Amino acid sequence: MATVGPTKTTAARLNPAPVGYPAFSKRLDALCIFFSIWLIIGLFIDGLAHAEQRIDTFFSPWHAVLYSGFLGITCVIGTVQLRNMYRHYPLTKALPRGYFPALLGILLFSFAAPLDLLWHEWFGFELRLDALFSPPHLMIISGAMLFGTAPLRTAWIQTQAGARLQGWRDLGSMVMSLFFLMAAVSFFTQYASPIVNAPFLSEPYIEATMSNIDLRGISTGIITTLVLIGVLLLSLRFWPLPFGAMTLLIGGSTGLIWFVHNKSSQAYWPVVIWAASVGLLADLAMHGFKINQQRPLRVRLLCSLLPAGFFLGYYLIIMASSGLNWITHMWTGMVFEVAILGFCLSLIAIPPYARNSEASTDQER
Repeated sequence: MATVGPTKTTAARLNPAPVGYPAFSKRLDALCIFFSIWLIIGLFIDGLAHAEQRIDTFFSPWHAVLYSGFLGITCVIGTVQLRNMYRHYPLTKALPRGYFPALLGILLFSFAAPLDLLWHEWFGFELRLDALFSPPHLMIISGAMLFGTAPLRTAWIQTQAGARLQGWRDLGSMVMSLFFLMAAVSFFTQYASPIVNAPFLSEPYIEATMSNIDLRGISTGIITTLVLIGVLLLSLRFWPLPFGAMTLLIGGSTGLIWFVHNKSSQAYWPVVIWAASVGLLADLAMHGFKINQQRPLRVRLLCSLLPAGFFLGYYLIIMASSGLNWITHMWTGMVFEVAILGFCLSLIAIPPYARNSEASTDQER
């Protein structure tokens, strides 16, 4: 008996499933980072509300900003996912390479958001440091990091495939993705932020409180250096950052933390200016001296001098404002310690005696 119309086999031959992934899209990267930055702004407004201990409800204006950013990125990525699945791309390959973790991030965020509502009903609202350790909050930011860093992953993949990406036109979304990452990490480690802990270093250095002040000062230096140099080395491993990127990364993330804690740290606004200035100096050094992975000695110098210079200026600013009461042994020692830590991190990212390191070292000599 003859069949009428095409069989499934014939239809499959006429419309074969696409091979590989959809093409990279600058527009998708731009929309992704736009809504991710929108979301992170909502996160910092929410942080300000917690810092000021406002009466909180789940249905608050700051939550509206945060979750509307999430809704925007869900619509963008969800639309691309469904459209490409309709074009016969498989589930895990319906987005450009590097974007599937973003889809997982949306699912994690979608699960954590209602859990956060239930968490507040069960255990009350967080008002202090506990807000940074609430499991639903950590799940929310983990999901956000997965979709907020999608442009970073696509730039990474394109570079590994041989594409030459340079300048703001090619790397703008990637730089903003790095900024998103740095801002998010800075937010959830704000207990070790230079802005947050500056007032404590101005307190009288007495026996009863010295241990607390010491721990705050030490954690500030170590954690800030880990975040700063970690992001720097991640970028230097693959791209020459466009001029102004370091100014944005360092100055912008510091400014956002000052925004959250402006009441307690209002007198320390020069630290934000200094952070942006250090970022500008880093931009000038990176472009003036051509600092990249092929010049490991220069990378090591930058990784050492950048945190050392930042914290030296930081301590001098506190001295000039409300007075630095941290004893001399501690603050001078921390300048050296963060320099050593930055140098050691560079050894992990660019190991000594690797082939490219040996060749570039010979060239530098």
